[in-house]
Amino acid sequence: MFFKKTLSAIALAVFALAATVASSPVSSVPSASEKPALFGRYNDFKCKPSSSKPNPIILLHGLGGNPGEFSYMGPRFALKGYCAFSLNYGRLPGTDHIPGISFLGGLNDLMVSAKELSDFVDKVLAVTGASKVDLVGHSEGSTLPRVYLKYFAGRAKVDHFTAIGSNQYGTTLANIVTILETANLFGATKGVFNPACKACYQLTVGAPFLNELNEGGDTYPEVKYLMLVSKYDELVTPYTNGFLRTLGPNVHNVELQQLCQRDLSEHLAQSTDPIAFNAIEYFLRTNSVTEDGCWAYFL
Repeated sequence: MFFKKTLSAIALAVFALAATVASSPVSSVPSASEKPALFGRYNDFKCKPSSSKPNPIILLHGLGGNPGEFSYMGPRFALKGYCAFSLNYGRLPGTDHIPGISFLGGLNDLMVSAKELSDFVDKVLAVTGASKVDLVGHSEGSTLPRVYLKYFAGRAKVDHFTAIGSNQYGTTLANIVTILETANLFGATKGVFNPACKACYQLTVGAPFLNELNEGGDTYPEVKYLMLVSKYDELVTPYTNGFLRTLGPNVHNVELQQLCQRDLSEHLAQSTDPIAFNAIEYFLRTNSVTEDGCWAYFL
């Protein structure tokens, strides 16, 4: 009986990862020459920030995702007058020409992805003439900025860091990780899946990578933080592991249901959630958190 339960847990883990990948949009954001008019200035490297919105925004997708995750938020930021950009980070080497795989990002080691983010930040700052950027991350994209801030001196180049589906202290993936560890099978699954998803095992509860990342504190006073989580998140469990723990006047941990009790967004839906978008946009403008976001449903 226990063996059957263990096999079921492994199958569920594989299914959860596959569901995350399958739910990610399959197409990247068009290049500047391909964008239709509705994209506005999204991913337009000719965009110049205004005096009222001086920081370019960089949008960071989740595990197994790509910039298509921000097909809602990216254009909305552009329409509100922001210079908004995204990149497909963390693709595995040698997969560029493999059908069905080449568009999948976020699979590589987080240190490799953080170097890609560092290079992209420098590119955006150079072409826009800005001195700092604002980072908006979803899922793995909520952890990656902290790697950049700590190991690539990113805190000198980042003003705001906001996250949805935040994962700062690891996930049990609906307790699947806990079950596998209890059955002494976690190491075996890592040996099988780690070559195809190096970031997967850096993002689980108790991962040495996260322990080192969080050592000495998880925030910097010069960066403004907003971590948005949902109590309905089924992939980051417990969802409160998305909160930062080194608190200060520039650190805001917010449950989406505090902004609107009717918000039912789970993990993937948060990237297309108007409540989340408006909370982030308000924070970027005011450095504060709105008290009630239900009105966003009508925008």
